[in-house]
Amino acid sequence: MIPQDFLDLLRCPLSPSEVRLDQSEDGLICQRCRLKFPVKEDIPSLLVETAELPPGCAGLEDLPCQRTPAPPAEVHA
Repeated sequence: MIPQDFLDLLRCPLSPSEVRLDQSEDGLICQRCRLKFPVKEDIPSLLVETAELPPGCAGLEDLPCQRTPAPPAEVHA
């Protein structure tokens, strides 16, 4: 398991300024495009080449983040 404070810093490499990652049993999943990044020995691999595509996607070009712009980021005062 990845500590929450470290997980809060991680972002999807395809949309690093906008999108956080969720922890699952077998990896980290992008909240937007649903790419699953492997975690081995508590070390995440955020290389797109090692990520597992979500169901229904034949390639990276099919991911939502590659077809439409990200929604605006929330501003916290």
